Amino acid sequence: MMKFLFGTFSSLFLLVSIAVIYYWRDIQFNPSAMDLWLYFIIIPVVLSLILLAPYFIYLAYHAYQKRKAQQQKSQSDQHKSEDDSSETQLNTEDMQWLHLNIFSSFTFHAWGENETIIDELKKFRSPELDHRLTNGYGLPVLSYRISALDEMLLQQQDEPEIEEKQERLQRINALIEYQLEQHTEILVEVAEHLKRSAFFYDHELAYQYRLHPAWMDLREQAGEEEEQYDQVEQVPRLNRLNIHILFADNLIHVWNESASNAILLNFAESLGIVSQQVHIEHHFLSQERGYQDWLNLLQHISTQSQEISLILNINSEIDQEFLDEKIWLSEQYLAAEFSSSWCIAAQPVQINAIQPQKILNIARNVVDLSMCLTQVIPDHAQLVQQEQPFVLILDDALDIQVIKKNNQLFAPTFIETHHFLFTQQCMGHTQQLAKIFGFMLGMHLPEELTAMIYSNAQASTHAFFQVADEANPFKQQAN
Repeated sequence: MMKFLFGTFSSLFLLVSIAVIYYWRDIQFNPSAMDLWLYFIIIPVVLSLILLAPYFIYLAYHAYQKRKAQQQKSQSDQHKSEDDSSETQLNTEDMQWLHLNIFSSFTFHAWGENETIIDELKKFRSPELDHRLTNGYGLPVLSYRISALDEMLLQQQDEPEIEEKQERLQRINALIEYQLEQHTEILVEVAEHLKRSAFFYDHELAYQYRLHPAWMDLREQAGEEEEQYDQVEQVPRLNRLNIHILFADNLIHVWNESASNAILLNFAESLGIVSQQVHIEHHFLSQERGYQDWLNLLQHISTQSQEISLILNINSEIDQEFLDEKIWLSEQYLAAEFSSSWCIAAQPVQINAIQPQKILNIARNVVDLSMCLTQVIPDHAQLVQQEQPFVLILDDALDIQVIKKNNQLFAPTFIETHHFLFTQQCMGHTQQLAKIFGFMLGMHLPEELTAMIYSNAQASTHAFFQVADEANPFKQQAN
């Protein structure tokens, strides 16, 4: 670097000196000592600084980037050491089981819905060229766009409030509404159970239900007396419906929670649920801690023995304005959109005697995976002999360290690599909620298989989906 600076100064010094000397000779100028300093030292130095300014700016920017990368690495190492220390502490604790009932489930992706997404994962399908999104050169880019969502938005163009929103927010709102529609059937049963529970356990809420338009209309249609229609009978107590909406953390400053709450409350009331029994929470999750926060949420739900929850996991980055910001940092940025949802409750919760679709068993603080498998799948030796994939891995399939750790972890259980399905790639670079989407997608693996979910982000945690029947060992224990 010093040679480069000295060479630049020397070249400018010679050029300026030759020009000044010839000029002074032609005009027969007699320079003073100040003139010599000015023309032979100061001017070459100033010209050198002007000429080298872009180079200095580049060096400063490069040093800033390097320092920032080092800080991020040190923070990452610190988090890793904290995770390792917490993992070591967990290994000394007993294995903890969480049991939840899933009454309905729906996933939506560019590849389709539910089982269709699983089928496309097995085919290693690639993203498609998106002619509505362009890069910095005006060329179409690859994306995971849900084409069906474009048709939904075309039908809503006449609504004035839709046109005022950014494209990304429009698509997220449409995804929320579509997910709500998929759970209408089970939520109608929830509304009925909430009403019957209120009649038996809470006179004030019962009064609110008697005045609710949805139930008043039903009484009129039934043509029955109010006392006969509102007959009080004992049912398992159900206090409220919790609605959890999971968003990426980059939406925290642009998402209108009040408007979202109004939409959700109107939907609940249209089904006959009074607003006093609806609790709404918005969760803005980061890529680093999103999966841990997700598991904590499931653990919290597993303790709510008199409540039921609707979880909506929504994200979309299909927006030219948003993509322009990302492409400026990474030219190969791959945007995606997806949504998933569950109607879920703790194991003791009953909804009008409806059987759950599947039971979710989550093992935390697992030290010996073989022992864990023996508890949840007594005949797991037969499971590993078949060739169908049944383990969803939520991590990057191209990360060598992840592959090595997975091989070491699953080798004693005889679960092999052909039993794995990696979900992360189908969300491109839209990764804040990708692990949660992959987790919820596990509901749609074939029913004859016990689906297993795993991520290195929480190495001591394993999740299993099982059909809710008498063959479930945990159900037998509960009975």
